[in-house]
Amino acid sequence: MIRLKLLNNLTNTQPYQSANTRSSSHQNLSAWWFVFFRASIFGLLLVHFGLKANTDDAHEWLLRMQESSQTLNYEISFVVVNGNKADPWRWFHGTVGDNELEILTALNGPGQQLIRKNQVITYLQPEQPAYSIKDTITDGPIPELVRANIEQISLSYDFHLVGKSRVAGLPARLVRIIAKDNHRYNYWLWLHEDTGLLLKSAIVSENGEALEQLQVSNVQVFSEPSEIITEVDKADLPEAVMIKNSAPMQNMNWQIGWVPPGFEPVKVDRHYLYGTNKELVDYVMLSDGVVWFSIYLRQMESGETVKPVAFNSGANSYLTQQIQQAEVTVIGKIPAETAQRVVNAISWKE
Repeated sequence: MIRLKLLNNLTNTQPYQSANTRSSSHQNLSAWWFVFFRASIFGLLLVHFGLKANTDDAHEWLLRMQESSQTLNYEISFVVVNGNKADPWRWFHGTVGDNELEILTALNGPGQQLIRKNQVITYLQPEQPAYSIKDTITDGPIPELVRANIEQISLSYDFHLVGKSRVAGLPARLVRIIAKDNHRYNYWLWLHEDTGLLLKSAIVSENGEALEQLQVSNVQVFSEPSEIITEVDKADLPEAVMIKNSAPMQNMNWQIGWVPPGFEPVKVDRHYLYGTNKELVDYVMLSDGVVWFSIYLRQMESGETVKPVAFNSGANSYLTQQIQQAEVTVIGKIPAETAQRVVNAISWKE
């Protein structure tokens, strides 16, 4: 099968060396980790010692990042650090004719892979059937800011161009996306001065703690799409499926009394719990254009009880709580206090 072949080819590819025009030096793994942590510390210090913020230039840099990310042909290796967990990824992107394609492959574990062709996203895992959905939100490691509507998110965030830095040996500009309230996190982006591509990102709490980071180690930009991109363009990927049992919010017997300003429902459906045919779950995903969180509500059996569970891992909050005779769960990259307030505001329609 061509899908399995593509997965194996991507995960077995040998790591390449950085090939930018400024440097062709080889880096071993130890040196790379040194660069990563040194860049992390230095980048965070720029918040206090950077240049004066420039909102107009920050807006232009964000637009440049989006244009470069969506039009250039490139291959990027990066790692995502969330809490005490580090996950390496490889990111291929290219355009073939009118098609924009990208491939994201997890390099640890069994080989999770995401393929996006325009607005259709295909999810692949070994020994599981591949499936495709038509969506604008990818459940992957790349920040939504790469594709966010800048005008829309400016209602909830301020943009500041702070200063210069170096990331993975490349010159970078630091743009801070600062939340206008304390119901969501801040985001810092380090963008390559020459191309505008994302070199590093951080999700930062209100008190300045970096909760999650994405750090690029190698970047290669090509004049033509890579061989693997052209191969995926020709691949017979699964047709996009429709979500069954979808239900608009107005048809549900419960309502959300409060969410942070700017968050709107982007997905609403009712489906059976995985592996069952009798336990229905209501599902709502809300997004402000930068980050999303999900609400799951399951009607409980008579006499059933659920113990409350709450924990954080990096930027992710997880909260489960019983409300009357329903189990409510909130998951997403939002502060724990925000998740708790959302749960407390859920009520039943009369």
